[in-house]
Amino acid sequence: MDTPTENIWMPLNLPWKQDFWDELNPIKTMRLNPHWHITESETVRGTGDGAAYDIDDILSDRQYTIHVMTESGPDHWVARFGETGLVIRARSEESGGNTALSFEIDPGDEEPVISREQVANLIEHWLPSIREYYRLFTADTWRNRFFRFLMNKVMLSMNPTQRRICAFMFKLTILEALLIIVLGVGFYFYAN
Repeated sequence: MDTPTENIWMPLNLPWKQDFWDELNPIKTMRLNPHWHITESETVRGTGDGAAYDIDDILSDRQYTIHVMTESGPDHWVARFGETGLVIRARSEESGGNTALSFEIDPGDEEPVISREQVANLIEHWLPSIREYYRLFTADTWRNRFFRFLMNKVMLSMNPTQRRICAFMFKLTILEALLIIVLGVGFYFYAN
């Protein structure tokens, strides 16, 4: 995926799945942002769409509250992040054969809680994250079902710091396993 540009539709080269977009609620959308820490149980004020969420943005090192609303309809999806002025959109293209994402930054008359540059920087990481999560739902293979389960039950429940630690530990475990295999093969061939 190329660098996202405001008001430009970026094709994902994945078919449109209406049920995915219907189920993509505000909290899941925000947790796909790799730099936002949201503690749902303690910080949600209000219910459903339009609820206020306390955000700890580790990219800008700021805390703020935003109201989030999502809207899903036939062949389109929209998420509005109130106080930031950010709107993310998805739509069906080519009669459902493709999906496209777009965003715009329009704070309106209010002063946004973060600058336009900070929002653009968030989007640079956020849209690819949404695309990769969506990719898991476009094919119904055992591998995709496993990774969907892992994402929904484990990864999206973690904050960004916990995800980084988990990824580091996973890479370290793979390195340890390779080292054990190399030592085992070396011992087998050179000890005899």
